[in-house]
Amino acid sequence: MTWGFSFQLLPDEEVIEDSVRHGQPKIKSSYSVFLTNKRLIFRFDGLGSSLTQSFFYHEIVDAKPRTRLFVNYIQVTTSNKDYFLNVPDPEYWSKKTLDVKESLKGLPEVSKTKAAVPGNNKRELLDMLTTLRKNLLLTDGEFEEKVRLLDSLKF
Repeated sequence: MTWGFSFQLLPDEEVIEDSVRHGQPKIKSSYSVFLTNKRLIFRFDGLGSSLTQSFFYHEIVDAKPRTRLFVNYIQVTTSNKDYFLNVPDPEYWSKKTLDVKESLKGLPEVSKTKAAVPGNNKRELLDMLTTLRKNLLLTDGEFEEKVRLLDSLKF
């Protein structure tokens, strides 16, 4: 499971299906769903955010619809934890997730550790700091201090 501040596809990754193109429910869900040929991606759609959470298919043990306090969720189970994500039509997306996972079983597995492109992690961290500064969660002094610390780190 990975978190990110942006929705970026991996090299050779293609979106198979997404909830954005489907009919919108009466009550807006918290997350949009994107099924790709490499992973399952959830994008948080609240407050103009672009926060994403993704799971490679080999990490997913099970996906099933759940209802808690009259709210429908998809429960994504990994070997470490259960995640409850408020998505549109969880019955459809849980079945579709397992279908895609099953269809990709014969293909070579994506490496469990991403091959880091030099400077890529540093750029992502700088982007995160910039976002925090733009949203006034860091002062100018704190931002400059974090950037200096980031520059001193070896990647």
